[in-house]
Amino acid sequence: MKTKILISIIVSLVASAVCAQYVCYSLKRIWGDGSTHCAFTSLVEHKGRYYCAFREGFSHIFNEKGEADGKIHIISSSDGDKWETETVLSRTGYDLRDPKLSVTPKGELMVLMGCSLYKGGKLESTSTLVSFSKNGKKFSIPKPVNISSSASQNFAWLWRVTWHKGTGYGVAYFKAGDQNKLELLATKNGTEYEVMKTFDISGYPNETTVRFDADDRMFLFVRRESGNRSAMLLSSSAPYTDWKQKELGFFCGGPDAYVFLDGGVLLGGREIHIPSRPKTMIYAGTADGNFQEMLMLPSFDDNSYPSFLKVGGEMWITYYSGHETVKPSVFLAKVPLSLFNMIRK
Repeated sequence: MKTKILISIIVSLVASAVCAQYVCYSLKRIWGDGSTHCAFTSLVEHKGRYYCAFREGFSHIFNEKGEADGKIHIISSSDGDKWETETVLSRTGYDLRDPKLSVTPKGELMVLMGCSLYKGGKLESTSTLVSFSKNGKKFSIPKPVNISSSASQNFAWLWRVTWHKGTGYGVAYFKAGDQNKLELLATKNGTEYEVMKTFDISGYPNETTVRFDADDRMFLFVRRESGNRSAMLLSSSAPYTDWKQKELGFFCGGPDAYVFLDGGVLLGGREIHIPSRPKTMIYAGTADGNFQEMLMLPSFDDNSYPSFLKVGGEMWITYYSGHETVKPSVFLAKVPLSLFNMIRK
């Protein structure tokens, strides 16, 4: 079902004046009927088609037998309205989750995914797998990535890779004592990675998205899980050795970000103002880390993990939510860029 949603946006223009405007955007459930748990989305364009990847399973982790057996479901569309299955990736005895799509410099569609082994309901190991496709239909068997000189001891999770000028960058996180550590990685082929830098950040940092601006400045949008749980923004200019850090002042689970050419930034993820009622929130801000809430997408129960893709005059946002079905489904919001431009002014 496709719906149109009208939003009233209040934008502060000066201290004593506001402007109220209405913006209409479309929202459609593109996959899921409540029979399976669909979550953790990723959206890209490849050779004229749109691809969305997500985890599909019985629940957030375990099935009715207490086994974790999530699969990676990849669907595609020519217009964002009608979607069809391209492949389902699985690994017997393992839980695959959090797929992240990207397009390599060779023009291949690449999907990165976490691979977890549980025994008796306890996590035994975590690794990262990668699969490639030349045509978006036939994907290679997922194989482990290799991280040279990593200190992770087989528990590293490389959460997302962003390609920039022929090199892929990503951040792996792993447990070190009673905290997590982050490793900034670089790759030329999506399979072999070198450690560029290790970050020792408090607050149990984990899921991290890498983005770049027009001046090649690198940004790391980091989820943190303890302490004040504030998301963190790290930034550095090439050669990416001197880093600035800033707490954003709000929790952001499963973060994705889009950096505009003028330096404006969109950030999206799970917000927990009411811990028992998480929502999918989109923030508008700047590269110096000043953000404001812009748009709360319809969301309920287990939800969020948005993915951004700029398509013409719209920002397409996939995410998952349980507001329409018994178990979460995948949704696509097509939001006019005029909304973001209005907020950012």
